[in-house]
Amino acid sequence: MVINDQKRILVTGGGGYIGTHVVGQLLARNYKVRILDPLVFGQGVLKDLKKNKNLEIVQAEIGDLYQLSLALKDVNEIIHLAGLVGDPACALDKDFTIRMNILSTRVIKDLSKLFNIKKFIFASSCSVYGSTNKKANEESKLNPISLYAKTKIDSEKELLNDDTKNFHPVVLRLATVFGHSRRQRFDLIANLFTAQAHNDGVLTVTGSKQWRPFIHASDVARAFVMIVEAPLAKIDRQIINVGDDNLNCTIANLAQLIAGIVKTSKKGQKVQIIIQDDPADLRNYHVSFAKIHKILGYKAMVGLEQGIKEMYHNFKQGVYKGHYRDPIYVNYEMTKLMQMRYSCHAKS
Repeated sequence: MVINDQKRILVTGGGGYIGTHVVGQLLARNYKVRILDPLVFGQGVLKDLKKNKNLEIVQAEIGDLYQLSLALKDVNEIIHLAGLVGDPACALDKDFTIRMNILSTRVIKDLSKLFNIKKFIFASSCSVYGSTNKKANEESKLNPISLYAKTKIDSEKELLNDDTKNFHPVVLRLATVFGHSRRQRFDLIANLFTAQAHNDGVLTVTGSKQWRPFIHASDVARAFVMIVEAPLAKIDRQIINVGDDNLNCTIANLAQLIAGIVKTSKKGQKVQIIIQDDPADLRNYHVSFAKIHKILGYKAMVGLEQGIKEMYHNFKQGVYKGHYRDPIYVNYEMTKLMQMRYSCHAKS
């Protein structure tokens, strides 16, 4: 247990795939944590965390200005995770995506300044590098090829171009996240492949030669905690890639690793890999994480093999209820539910 000055941290999207890891680690280090999240599927994902007296939950959409204002009261720092995540979810409705990703960032930024909240930690994505044949670092030219990536870039600009005194944004560009979480997802490539291998015995690979940087959800959370605890002079207005150079991997190699771990499906069939490369999918980025290692001494603690084995074990133990394509596990489906909720609120 770490003794701190009892900072109160607001985590928007604290009930999500990454958010539940962030909240858990902050609570373990004795921070006061307030979550702002609509919790579309209820508070069950927070069951074990709710026992902690330092946790508060504001169950509301990021666009609810009244609830957002209540959530910002007496907060020292913000970790902004809320918004639509992933290319398919963001492609559903451009206007809705802009509202949820860019405009909501602007609103929470402006309100945070009114509440004199100095440190604003924003979750961006390495997908902003798009398609590149060179190893990308924080100074590399951005080449977004999806609306999701474009909204991340616009949100970064919204924060970093604001030169208000005593406003200190930090942008974390996350590698492709994988692994187990209290709010599990199976629309992330490593998680999806693990689910397919166990349930179907077939991995369908559509970008075998593409590179991706990977990072476990718990290691992402650790990076956010390290930024919370870092001296402001080290991280103020910095853009920092979050990942580990050792976890850059091609999609084909990822599939081979998972097939080698799972070996046979739950029906007893040998896991097969089917290559169906899609020339329309241009995503390809090999990323450098030298900066976060230099500034914070950060290294990943969970490798691909360990994280995949944990999910495979959870499948065999029946931890993941229902089917891996159920809406609760897929952000695209969750986004459709959010759209319906938003439309209902707008009409009421």
